[in-house]
Amino acid sequence: MNAHQFVRLVVVSVCLLCLPATGWAQAETGAIAGVVRDASGGVMPGVTVEATSSALIERVRSVTSDNQGLYRIVDLRPGLYTVTFTLTGFRTFRRDGIELTTGFTATVNAELKVGTVEETVTVTGATPVVDVQNVQQQTTIPRNTLDALPIAGRPSQFITLIPAANAGSTTSHDVGGVGTDRGFFGVHGQRADDMTFNFAGMDSRVFSGGSFQYNKATFEEVVVETGAGSAEATTGGVQINIIPKDGGNRLSGSLSAEYTGPGLSSDNATDELRARGLSGAPSVKSYYDVGGGLGGPLKRDKLWFFGAGRVEDRAIYQAGNYYNTRQGTLFYEPDLSRRAYNHDYSKDASLRLTWQAAERQKIVASYTQHPACQCVFAILETTGATNQLRAPEAAAEHHYDPQYMPVLTYTYPVTNKFLVEVNASMNSYQRSQKRLPETGVDAISVVDQALNLEYGSRRTGYQILHDYRYHERFAMSYITGSHNFKVGVDLNHFEQGAKDYGDANVINLARSYRFRNKVPNQVTIYNTPNGPYDIATENGVYAQDQWTARKLTLNMGLRYTAYDAFIPAQHLPAGPFEPVRDFPAVEHSPQWKNLSPRLGVAYDLFGSGKTALKASLGRYPIRNVGAAVDYPSSRLAASTARTWNDSNGNYVPDCDLLNPAANGECGTWDDLSFGRPGTHRAADALTGLNQQSYNWQGSISVQHELRENVGLNIAYYRTWYGGFLASDNLATPAGSYNSYCITMPVDSRLPNSGEPLCGLYDVTPALTGQQDNLVTQATHYGEQTEVFQGVDVTVTGRFAQGARAQASLSTGQTVNDTCDFNNLPQVQTLLIQGVAAQNQALPSSVVTPRTPAFCRISTPWSGGTAFGFNVVYPLLWNLQASAIYQNKPGFPITATYVPTNAEIKSSLGRNLSECNQAAATCSANRTISLIPPNTIFDDRINQLDLRFSRTFPIRNAKLQGNFDLFNIFNGSTILNEQTRYSNTNNQFMNAIQIMGGRLLKFSAQLTF
Repeated sequence: MNAHQFVRLVVVSVCLLCLPATGWAQAETGAIAGVVRDASGGVMPGVTVEATSSALIERVRSVTSDNQGLYRIVDLRPGLYTVTFTLTGFRTFRRDGIELTTGFTATVNAELKVGTVEETVTVTGATPVVDVQNVQQQTTIPRNTLDALPIAGRPSQFITLIPAANAGSTTSHDVGGVGTDRGFFGVHGQRADDMTFNFAGMDSRVFSGGSFQYNKATFEEVVVETGAGSAEATTGGVQINIIPKDGGNRLSGSLSAEYTGPGLSSDNATDELRARGLSGAPSVKSYYDVGGGLGGPLKRDKLWFFGAGRVEDRAIYQAGNYYNTRQGTLFYEPDLSRRAYNHDYSKDASLRLTWQAAERQKIVASYTQHPACQCVFAILETTGATNQLRAPEAAAEHHYDPQYMPVLTYTYPVTNKFLVEVNASMNSYQRSQKRLPETGVDAISVVDQALNLEYGSRRTGYQILHDYRYHERFAMSYITGSHNFKVGVDLNHFEQGAKDYGDANVINLARSYRFRNKVPNQVTIYNTPNGPYDIATENGVYAQDQWTARKLTLNMGLRYTAYDAFIPAQHLPAGPFEPVRDFPAVEHSPQWKNLSPRLGVAYDLFGSGKTALKASLGRYPIRNVGAAVDYPSSRLAASTARTWNDSNGNYVPDCDLLNPAANGECGTWDDLSFGRPGTHRAADALTGLNQQSYNWQGSISVQHELRENVGLNIAYYRTWYGGFLASDNLATPAGSYNSYCITMPVDSRLPNSGEPLCGLYDVTPALTGQQDNLVTQATHYGEQTEVFQGVDVTVTGRFAQGARAQASLSTGQTVNDTCDFNNLPQVQTLLIQGVAAQNQALPSSVVTPRTPAFCRISTPWSGGTAFGFNVVYPLLWNLQASAIYQNKPGFPITATYVPTNAEIKSSLGRNLSECNQAAATCSANRTISLIPPNTIFDDRINQLDLRFSRTFPIRNAKLQGNFDLFNIFNGSTILNEQTRYSNTNNQFMNAIQIMGGRLLKFSAQLTF
């Protein structure tokens, strides 16, 4: 433990001893509020209001109504509550059966009549379905709903319950929860990368990409917050709030198991798909998920425990992708007897202790150990703008071990009006990228442009990454019936990477090749060894007030954060193409400061608590995960490519690869900054107030109780972005580029088939490879905009005997505009619809035409429309049926084409810049986009999943057996397809991946 960590530990310990607290209280608790009146309608101050529930270790919470008759009880864990109102001279009024969920303020009003306290009026009514005070938009998933629906319990699978969710790619769509866990998503134009998992009130930003799958046996409830986040929220992305179980005053627990296998899935490959190149249907290779939890009292009403464990393993075959029979050579030939497959597994051990240390003081400590592996990593996904497929040998095994998360909270309601909270946590994330057994260190990565396939080895490399995050939160709240005022401090410390990197083969042999139909045309070299190393802090303060005046509630918040990254000095040894390198320490790289208002208003339209009008507006910076920018080592180009004319056919680049000039079989470097600084940032791309990339999110909604336990929510959303960055190659001004056109291939599937495609640029030969890139605010060159607007309609209902239903329709459109940059070929925006752009100045990059069709991209409304429902319905004889339906946009069709130098020369009037201008032929080419992204979509995803359950009572326990049938109609929608258009052996729009076929899964759960 270093000195900095020790100081932080001491500070946190002192705070826990002196100031008690928890973390993000709103993230794991709810509230009950209302007004107390007498029989004449007059407000009643001084009434004692008590909320009682077995979910509270202290059993009861009490407050007193204020001079307006208003009361508010906060920091209540989800569960069933009884609310009691007492005042001398009046009958006691009791309201039973209030089902409280996280993030929801249940309105419970009371009317007291003259009488004695001993006289009690008990009312059992429906739980409110309209929150007339809070403005956040959320979907609540209680534990009994998770157990009832046909859904895998891993958090990444919750996307199936949120029709508005957009993962950014159809490749992560999963049938039966047997596939990928990389299901991060956004809604209403949000970035998927801004999504955050909050466990026990603390966000865990280090755990990303699906490596940490929280154990469903620990869940009490899950709340998916999709909009109008408060000042406590670090980002504007989706917040998945996981509320863990606490144990209780009686011993209880559960055991569960799920299984499916190769013989339980149907073949859904059709003749039409086979005609589009599909060689077979995806199928399950293996799947099981076994776990359980046990909780209870170590001392009743004093100390509770809950422990859980889990083991899960799953693998699914990928259609149309095979291991390489010629692995170890520079060629690819599919081994049709060995289909590619992903393989993910994890283990989980968790313990949570809840201690009521004193009448008003509660301490909760939890620890989770979660070793995992994503093997083979991301094999079901494709890479880059070319939608490139990778053979298994070109993937990697991602091992995460050790990987753990301790959380410590302490809550102290000093009085009925004053609450102090503190929370501390740590995320430890250790990722080791390993080669597959078939891949040796001498296997060179090859991309064949004709196949649009990467094979041999992984060109992004194999690296070990250490990532730690320390997080503390301190907050104080003042609560009355009309006010809920809160101020807090949010402290984050990140450590990423290592000081020393010595593996020169982090990319095999520090080189990769590019072929076209087995003919070499390019070689790339890399500056290995290399890797990140930085320390960062993100510290913030926030204040928010929820103020109720009669039927109006104002939600006002303000958050200030400062993100500061430090890059320590680094020594890197020599590699195959780099000498020994020493880099100085760099401070404030970046140093962003953000001041973000979060405002909302809710109006109880008729004063009945059944209809609320709401509006919200908030500013949110992008999510920071501890990474620095402008590393001294990264200012040097990470790689440089050059043309390669293998004239002697020996598949060895016979040239001096370290000589940047054309020599032997090789052309000039396409990036002459290799080995020297070539990219730097302006001050406005490193520091400043509100200069960091951000978005504003606004919403207007109406919530209405249609009938008892049935609610309707209609909401309009608007999200717009700012703080875009651009890169300006100062070495190549706009006048040093020549424009050219190509002819679109003749094909009815392509827009503007057979017509010229212009807006393409090539730098003059004299400046080829020159790179002096300045990263700065895009506003210096023009305006870049990205705006989403859409509407959601959701109906939610709770019915007799545990029946539940929810249906939602979401529609929206995103418009992205970069047209101001069309006449500046040396300038490129660095982010388009949340996707990082490639350096267009490099010949190896995918070239985007600078035309109106490509600079103003309007997603069609059909491409942003989704519908879904889920329902749970009890039947006779302890039977129950449930279903989930999804209808979502299909694969966004794109196309790239690789014209040769000869095809371009007639329009350009010369050879491409990296070619020998006097030569008759040149192996150079360009990869050009033919279809603007997110404008044309393939068939929609339609999926219906069913579950049939039977419950068997066993003394004080019950056994629930489940029979799940996923994709009941055996749909075969394409999730990924070939985007490379070729004049010969054209595979354009051939199916690469389709949704899994009808799948049968068996599961059982014993609860006691």
